[in-house]
Amino acid sequence: MILKRRHIAGACIATIALAAGITVAAAALPPFWQSAREISMIVNDPRVHDALKYEEPILSVTATGDDVYELKTPRCTLLITIVDAPNAEPMLGPRQFDLEVGAADCQ
Repeated sequence: MILKRRHIAGACIATIALAAGITVAAAALPPFWQSAREISMIVNDPRVHDALKYEEPILSVTATGDDVYELKTPRCTLLITIVDAPNAEPMLGPRQFDLEVGAADCQ
């Protein structure tokens, strides 16, 4: 009888661990929604606005590599890198991130 209880307890623990693993994996956003959050943060960040020398419309925001975006206006190009948020505590849910804004290359 004791052996049966241990087997059931072990099965329960394995099931909980498996469910927790699935929850953690499912907590990350799908790539479309993650990039939408990143692009939204880029176009709304005051550091991006400050880096651009001219008040011009944004023509494009293009992913050029892993965690790297290129923002273009009629006269400027600006590289923005997505970095993990400093002091972000590990938690379930979408990635916690910040931006590193490069220097604008303007004509």
